[in-house]
Amino acid sequence: MSALQENPVRLWQSLRFFKDRETVRRQWKHLSGTGFNVFEQFPPEVVAKRRKLLPKMREARDQGKRAWIAFDILYVDGRPVRD
Repeated sequence: MSALQENPVRLWQSLRFFKDRETVRRQWKHLSGTGFNVFEQFPPEVVAKRRKLLPKMREARDQGKRAWIAFDILYVDGRPVRD
């Protein structure tokens, strides 16, 4: 095993413009199998809210609905779900 595999280095990239950030974020599929990943970081409050929304999202998906979380809002079949 090489030293790179044993000790992964975290790279931090801050992008000035939203368009640049979205371009990088959309390219995550090209990184599969390379050992690199792209993650978004959210404030602790948003992370906590997303954790609470995950069971609701899974439940909606189990019912055959399209569900996703954008920032801190759960969408089911294209409509935002209020708490």
